[in-house]
Amino acid sequence: MNRILPNIQIHHIAVVAEDFEATIAFYEKLGFVKYTGWGEGDERIQLMDIGNGSYMEVFASNQDSTRVGGRFVHLAFAVEDVEQAFKTAIAAGATEKIAPKVVPLESSPKKIGINCAFVYGLNGEVIEFFREI
Repeated sequence: MNRILPNIQIHHIAVVAEDFEATIAFYEKLGFVKYTGWGEGDERIQLMDIGNGSYMEVFASNQDSTRVGGRFVHLAFAVEDVEQAFKTAIAAGATEKIAPKVVPLESSPKKIGINCAFVYGLNGEVIEFFREI
């Protein structure tokens, strides 16, 4: 529970698409659904429902000319079947970064292991499929 900002949650992750239509089609093949969109041409933005109350926002071009630096390291999706999610993404056009594997972690105070895989999306975004085991 966040005691400073109660009920905070991730609403959406944004990506700038090199090919807007191909990016939308890629995420639809992962089960995302078009929720709402606005703008025209290079000003188009599509909000896609991931399916759990979170969204992916796809920009047709880099409309934020004030951005100086910084980037997300990767976007992680919790999934029930990492292998299936990985295969689905590859079939949809993603490129393999790290094949599915189980990683025991030296975590503390809670000891966990993870099953994970990584792909590159159509715009170079790094996508992780993740399951705690």
